[in-house]
Amino acid sequence: MKLGYFHNGHFPPIDFEEFVRWGAANGYQAIDVPLFQPEARAICERHGLEPTSTTGMVCQPIATDAEARTEQAAEARRALDYAAAEQIPLAWLGHQMAPGLGFDASVRLFAEGVAPVLDHAQRVGVRLVMENWADGGRNLAYAPAHWEAIFDAVPHEALGLCFDPSHLAWLGIDYLRAAREFGSRIYHAHAKDTEFLPEARYRYGVIGAERGRIGQGTYRFRIPGFGVIDWPAYITALLEIGYDGPLVVEHEDPFWSARHDPEQDALQGLVLAQRFLAPLLV
Repeated sequence: MKLGYFHNGHFPPIDFEEFVRWGAANGYQAIDVPLFQPEARAICERHGLEPTSTTGMVCQPIATDAEARTEQAAEARRALDYAAAEQIPLAWLGHQMAPGLGFDASVRLFAEGVAPVLDHAQRVGVRLVMENWADGGRNLAYAPAHWEAIFDAVPHEALGLCFDPSHLAWLGIDYLRAAREFGSRIYHAHAKDTEFLPEARYRYGVIGAERGRIGQGTYRFRIPGFGVIDWPAYITALLEIGYDGPLVVEHEDPFWSARHDPEQDALQGLVLAQRFLAPLLV
């Protein structure tokens, strides 16, 4: 299992080739690349890294307006053509619900909006993944019951999960059981940890301190090893389900992003993540 990383906008901008060069020099083997990054594969190969997925949503297929769904599908086809041309096997798919729309209606609209996108993805040989990110309750595919409904409605093999245990942890969901139950649909795996904030959790519970944002303020994301995730158990679960993709560090740790020098602090966080995870991987 290769160890990967990417720049997700939580720390200062850095030139892509410099970021790739830095990662290769600091023990990383793979990287998720920004959508439409020119010469992504050539840059990665120049430094010995494997480009494993695009970052940034290729589209948001849940739209109540038919014209908007058509526009989103066209955006997705353009992104998928880019990924195929760069020989990048995966791309991220958005799943934000339309305001005021219930769960069942969202699933139906998701299935309708994503159908042409998945057909195109299959034609060009790129698979789409949904990260199980709740976004304060605004996203659709963040829990096992939701994945069940989505995959029942959209059984297409080009659609899978970008599995991230950190989001499941603060929701109180057994991320190890979820990994085993949905193993055949896990096409990509993130490495991010969660630290609970006891005082806020006591005062607000999982509902969160910020009105309208579920969970916000009662936890914070950390680099692997600095929170509650059982990393040997998580990696074992991935191996047991036959996952053969990369484990990709998603650095959203506020402590290792802005202590003194934001860029250097963020890079130091990635160094610590690599040092923690590398001995656990085979």
